[in-house]
Amino acid sequence: MLISIFKENLFFNSLLLLPYAALIRLYSLVYPSKLTAIQDGGLLYKYLLKILPDSPVFYSVFSIIILFIEAVLINRMVTKNRFTRDMSLLPGMFFILLSSLSPEMQRFSPFFTGVFFVILSFNELFKTYKKYLSERLLFNSGLYMSIAVLFYFDFSILFIILILGFVSIRAFKIREFLQLFTGVLTVVYLYAFAIFMMDKKIVFPAVKFHSVSQYYTQDIPLIIIYSIMIFLVLYTIFTYRKFIIKKSIQSQKKINILFWLLLFTIGISVFINPHYLLNYLIVIAFPLSIFTAMIFQRIKNNLIAEIVNLIIIFAMFIYHFQFYN
Repeated sequence: MLISIFKENLFFNSLLLLPYAALIRLYSLVYPSKLTAIQDGGLLYKYLLKILPDSPVFYSVFSIIILFIEAVLINRMVTKNRFTRDMSLLPGMFFILLSSLSPEMQRFSPFFTGVFFVILSFNELFKTYKKYLSERLLFNSGLYMSIAVLFYFDFSILFIILILGFVSIRAFKIREFLQLFTGVLTVVYLYAFAIFMMDKKIVFPAVKFHSVSQYYTQDIPLIIIYSIMIFLVLYTIFTYRKFIIKKSIQSQKKINILFWLLLFTIGISVFINPHYLLNYLIVIAFPLSIFTAMIFQRIKNNLIAEIVNLIIIFAMFIYHFQFYN
């Protein structure tokens, strides 16, 4: 039923993503947890915690609203760039689901808020394809990615994908590259100015790499969550050519960028910070939700697609309300 509803790209169905997000994040509404600031959170994240109400219920509701907006942005990106054959709302639906599999992922974290600006950054970059006057879009792309870095510093590594994407969809021009870089420097300048006004030292957190062995766990529900994500990632990798076949050159280049982003974010989550692996899955969910929507759109038997989707949702609810402490 859910697959059938969100296969139709209608305005009313798009609004239904909000109650769907509330349903998927029901645990955070029933058991709102007191927010504990993540030590590695960036300047903007810590500032938000100071100005927003200190209410667990507020953060649960606020997170659901942001999640809904992120889902709408992803659906708009997919529709405008024609990533899928059929224009649907499935990418946003799967983003809501994949970024909410664990209660840990449902908290108001710097990863969750930062990915909002990562989505905006790549959305602006995609708009520059064969656009003559694209300086403003490139500036915005760099600006949004820098804002994401101010929520969590590890997002700075995504500048590599942003630059590769820029080179991929546009003929390299130093003037345009500088425009992208100017957007980045604008936020860096404002950050340095804010630190100076607060009479503090500018500190850029070190990016540390860790052994894969640190991710070992015997928690069965967590193993299931990781297994779902790993299966979707591996299926995407091994059937990747099917995602770009019979697509326009424009769509192929942009899907390639999302594929690089997927692989890169997996690398970040596996090798950089073992303490926040579940939170990194929120970042992975952005590109993976688009590929997952393509996978489900290729399932000819709609009943099978509905059953698989419902099994994942029911298993998630069982984990949230029966096994999670």
